[in-house]
Amino acid sequence: MEEEDRTFELSGTVIDAEGNPLEGVMVTLQEKTELTKTNSNGLFKINVLQDDVVIYSLPGYEIAQKIVESDTENLDVSLQKLLIGETLANVAFGTYNERELSGAFSSTKAHDIRKNAVNTIEQALNGTVAGLHSIKNGSQKFGVSNYNFYLRGLATNGSATPLILVDGIDANINLLDPKEVESITVLKDASELAMYGIRGANGVILIKTKQGSEVSSYMNLELKSGFQTPSYIAPKLNAYQYTTLYNEASTNDGRASVFNTGNYLNPTDVYRYPDSDFPDLFLRNDTESAYQNYTFTTGGGNSKARYFFLVGYMKQGGIFSVPVDFSSVNQTYNERYNFRSNIDVDLGKGFELNTKIVALNDQKRSPNAGGTVNNANNSLFASIMSTPANAYPVLNSDGSYGGDAEYQQNIMGILQSGFRNEATKQLTVKAEITKDLGTLLKGLSLNAVYSFENYNSYYNGESTQFAVYELNPDDTYTQYGTQDTKASSFGGQMTDFYNDATFMAGFNYDNTFGDHELKGSVITHQYTSRVSGDNPDYRWFGTSSRLLYGFKNKYYAQVSGAYQGSNGFASGNRYGFFPSAGASWIISEEDFLKNSEVVNYLKLRASYGLTGNDRSTPRFLYRQAFTRANGYGFGNPNGSVDGTTEGTLANPNATWETAYKTNIGLDLNVLNQALAVTVNYFHEKRTDILVPQSNVVPDLIGVDLPVYNAGEITNAGFDAQLDYNKTFGEFKFNVGANMSYAKSNVVDLKETAYRDEEQYRYLKGNPVDSQFGLVATGIYNSQSEIDADGVVSSYGTLKPGDIRYEDLNGDGIINTADRKAIGNYLPEIIYGLHLGIEYNGFDLYGFAEGATQYNIMVRPDEFSSYAYENRWTTTTGTAQSVFPRVSLESEHNSQTSTFWQEEGKLFRLATVEMGYTFPKQVANSLSISNMRLYVNLDNVFSTTTDRENRDYEATSAGYTQYPLMKTFLLGLSVNL
Repeated sequence: MEEEDRTFELSGTVIDAEGNPLEGVMVTLQEKTELTKTNSNGLFKINVLQDDVVIYSLPGYEIAQKIVESDTENLDVSLQKLLIGETLANVAFGTYNERELSGAFSSTKAHDIRKNAVNTIEQALNGTVAGLHSIKNGSQKFGVSNYNFYLRGLATNGSATPLILVDGIDANINLLDPKEVESITVLKDASELAMYGIRGANGVILIKTKQGSEVSSYMNLELKSGFQTPSYIAPKLNAYQYTTLYNEASTNDGRASVFNTGNYLNPTDVYRYPDSDFPDLFLRNDTESAYQNYTFTTGGGNSKARYFFLVGYMKQGGIFSVPVDFSSVNQTYNERYNFRSNIDVDLGKGFELNTKIVALNDQKRSPNAGGTVNNANNSLFASIMSTPANAYPVLNSDGSYGGDAEYQQNIMGILQSGFRNEATKQLTVKAEITKDLGTLLKGLSLNAVYSFENYNSYYNGESTQFAVYELNPDDTYTQYGTQDTKASSFGGQMTDFYNDATFMAGFNYDNTFGDHELKGSVITHQYTSRVSGDNPDYRWFGTSSRLLYGFKNKYYAQVSGAYQGSNGFASGNRYGFFPSAGASWIISEEDFLKNSEVVNYLKLRASYGLTGNDRSTPRFLYRQAFTRANGYGFGNPNGSVDGTTEGTLANPNATWETAYKTNIGLDLNVLNQALAVTVNYFHEKRTDILVPQSNVVPDLIGVDLPVYNAGEITNAGFDAQLDYNKTFGEFKFNVGANMSYAKSNVVDLKETAYRDEEQYRYLKGNPVDSQFGLVATGIYNSQSEIDADGVVSSYGTLKPGDIRYEDLNGDGIINTADRKAIGNYLPEIIYGLHLGIEYNGFDLYGFAEGATQYNIMVRPDEFSSYAYENRWTTTTGTAQSVFPRVSLESEHNSQTSTFWQEEGKLFRLATVEMGYTFPKQVANSLSISNMRLYVNLDNVFSTTTDRENRDYEATSAGYTQYPLMKTFLLGLSVNL
């Protein structure tokens, strides 16, 4: 008999422990896609076979199972409610219930990760987690990181990069597909970070990938396609404007005019007097920068085995083009293939095996404009934006490339003369085995992990040589460069090769004795990294442990820490001990709050401990280095013999930075758990920061002095997260916000001593990320104003139209001694906002991020449209100008100063997604279980600077660097 003939329909009711019906309970069949939900009376119906396993799940309740034994069976069940806060949290070296922990951590789940990201997981981190600063590192980049991460601000003058782990293992996340990820957790306080020893002071980002489930099975195909367009391209001067401005700059310097501008106003010969609009010629139309992403995922399993698989493909087009036939080999793009396999198997006798296999293949292509693909993209874009419109005609009248002695790199010639490919291959394998040792001691288990990751990048390409030709007055041409259309090949290994290996083994303990709960772990771990061209290997070895005690589900205390070392330090000085302690109190479990109708959950927690940062420490400071240097004459006849020079003196006592971290936090759920609030106050004192001895020790011995551990910086602030979720029948609504404030203070960095009248030059007492510059008070409008000030500039002769700076030390000279702290470049306040609405199959999601209390420098180029329209002249003076006089020689106006400073006020509508889920009967008619159609917009809107409308987060993007991109996608998600 066919399987369908043996299917029968059963019904049931789901209630809670008090007998109340539960609405919205997901009822599924193990290893099948069949599913249904209970109605307002807790009733459901489902088609089953004999021996099917029915799974009942509802957030906030324990999962229940029931085996179908006959076609007359009743599927009624009662679900036990979980205690508030019993959600599992992915933390240091394990998974614990949130209510048990005293630490500070924030997390985001797969649902929001998928909607926030286009093709990199880093976009999912941007503004979504309280306490995490994720700042764009310049322009858009193909397949590599363009974010700098800071956790709770900055507490060091060295590397502040957090440690990033995927499933507990060091891993490269540049190529990680967002749909592989289940959750992202950011660890922020000592109770968690101390377990990472000398690697934990900057914080830790834990990325957990998806696992199979014995509750439900699924197969999903997601298709996304659309296009990208630059969010900003700076305006350029045409040939007449450029030559006019150039002549003015020349005359401002006392020179003669260079160009006859009338030839460019109405040119009669476009080859002698070109007006080339390079951006219009060589940057693609909006719809030509295509983007596509296709992903297949499947997951499921039962109590014996669980699985998750992903296969993904992504292709992102570039923005370069040419106005004639364009060979496909020169197109700019990034193409990626992702594969992941996560499998959990119960081997019997208490053994469980978990394996993870990840394979990635990333391909990037760009014109052969020099260096890596990303450098080539930036270099080519900068050429397009900075080459004057009158520099050369793109093509001469005879079809040859235009150019001259100064401009020999014709942009069309570059685009048509070759390409560069970069191929990155990454293979990651992790095997983990767990053995239940409950027969020896209840709650005891053994765990062991081995993982390795190989990362290789190769490049290849082809190039031809081209010449440019300058038209002479006698209609002949002068050739510059060599013309050779024969392609030559090149290739090799890139320098970012590495091979990582991780081994961990230890014991876990989890047991309850009446009102007492005891959990703990002891884990030994070793991480080794072999980096191309850097020998010997990097090695970290240590033991981490945690002991947690709970009483009556409301009082918790824990101690944790690590004893860890690195081969980067001298023998006998490689290991350190990093302890921490924390406690928490579930106040809502006390009698005076236990039956509150308003407060559902209230938890107070605190922690203190220390951890380290060795990322700022150069390797092998303890070893004395000698290098080969210039030779000396020796012998008869005189010959050259190699010499040896003593390098920087060794510092055998060099060690890591030490961070003393304090955290006090509060978690609150009110209004029947609809509103959840988390608030943390933190303070950190970072000591043993490396500083140069040359600042305080006279340089008399003829050899460089080493850095040494003597600096101190403090950092303090707070972070908060708020989430509100409510359901009104078919209408679901959720809104959330997070915000963090962090301010650093330099206590002592052993700075060079300054005179009493120059105390303003110290970084001490200011944020560690302070920018130093001159203090501007306006623009000189006349020579008499300059004479009245009685100062001279070391950056050029002062003339009317120059910026007026304060002479802070009163010596009559404007120079570096007049620089002071004028602002900080890292935002002290960051925030994120999200909104989600669902109704009758329709859904809307929006996410925004912002930052404030920081400063940026926006200095337009002297030959920009902004300078042309707003410059100082002898006729306009300062009344209409906001840009100083233009000059070809003077550097006075280009100095870092408050004149070019703007207050940072970033607000970005990062993501908007609108979707519709088709009714179940429509999906079933197509032989699928679920289908959703949606539109996704990324980088929708951003506030811009007062000057030139640049992005507050990446001021050079679209100006001198490859632009940030807006993305418009149409997507289809199908559950098979």
